[in-house]
Order: sequence, then C-alpha cells, then structure tokens
Amino acid sequence: MSWSLGEVQALAIKAARGVGMPWGMADEAGFAARWLQANNAPGLAALAGYLGWRDGMIETDHGLCPLCLGTTIMDAQRDVPNHLGRVKQPLLLAPYLAGTAPSGLSLKWNGTAMIVSKHGLATTATREALLIAETNCETSRATSQIGLTTMRVPDSEADAIALLNHFARRTYAPATEASRLSGAGAGTTDND
Repeated sequence: MSWSLGEVQALAIKAARGVGMPWGMADEAGFAARWLQANNAPGLAALAGYLGWRDGMIETDHGLCPLCLGTTIMDAQRDVPNHLGRVKQPLLLAPYLAGTAPSGLSLKWNGTAMIVSKHGLATTATREALLIAETNCETSRATSQIGLTTMRVPDSEADAIALLNHFARRTYAPATEASRLSGAGAGTTDND
C-alpha cells in the first residue's frame, strides 16, 4: 500500500495522541514523520520506535525526547549547541535542525553522520544506523555535501505502520449499539 505524506502525518499525529502526547507535541510528531518520509528517510519507523519507548509513561524524560529538544532548538532561533546529549531516536531531530544553518548542519552519532538543510537530508548511513534507539548526538556546521548521497528506503514501512495504527486506535471512540442505531456504521442491517 502506498501512503501519501498527508496520510503519514495524520497517522503519526493519531499514534502520538494514542500514547498520551499532548496535541501540540502530537502535531510535532506528525511534522517530523512527514518531513523525514518526504526526504526518503525512515520517519515512520523512527517515530514508531520512539512511541514504543514512550508508551505507558506517565512522566516523560524530556531530556531524551527528540521532539522536545527539536522544538526547543527551533524556537530558540540561535546557534545550535555542538553537544546535544543523549537522545531517543535521534533521526527525529533532523527536521528541526534542517533550517537552522544556511549551508546546512551536520548531525552525528556513533559514526553515523548526515547533513540536513532546508533542501533535505543527505547521508551514506544505513537504515539500521539511522534507527538507533538512543545515543549521544553532536552537531556542527556543514562545510559541504561532497561524498554524501540521498538515502533511499523501502516504500513499505509495514511494521512501523502496524505499530502506529495500534497506538492510533486508542484515540477512536468505541462503537456502541446506540451509535449504530443513530446512523454510525451500517446500523442493524448491512446490505453492502
């Protein structure tokens, strides 16, 4: 099945709400997943990994949250620190760092490097390296994009989509007999 970027964003928002994220942060999750998928990076898989970790937490460690860190950096409108510390699913930081430096910004962790800019994302890293669960991250100004090529990912993110749909279903109102009789669904007869 092929997903439009709008469908990716809507699913990401619903899944984030399903694990208890407030509306504003759920919108940020949708933005991050959409931006990454639009730039051929595994945004749905990164978000599924992050939400899987966060699921069931009453109080989240905001120091580890890539969405909290990303929005803080983007909102501050000043130089990005070189040492970002430990971050869950650091790939989710890329959309927020993309517009912070005119020539782009290099985001690095454990031998993985990518350059992000308003033009997108470039890396030679493997999908597995990009989907690391938690690590220390560093940034620096990008001097060039020589030797880096845009990463390609498989069209199907079936496992990530299944997990995100699981979380998203938590936001749906349960069907009741009263709702069916008042017009929701097929009612008492299904003549399709």
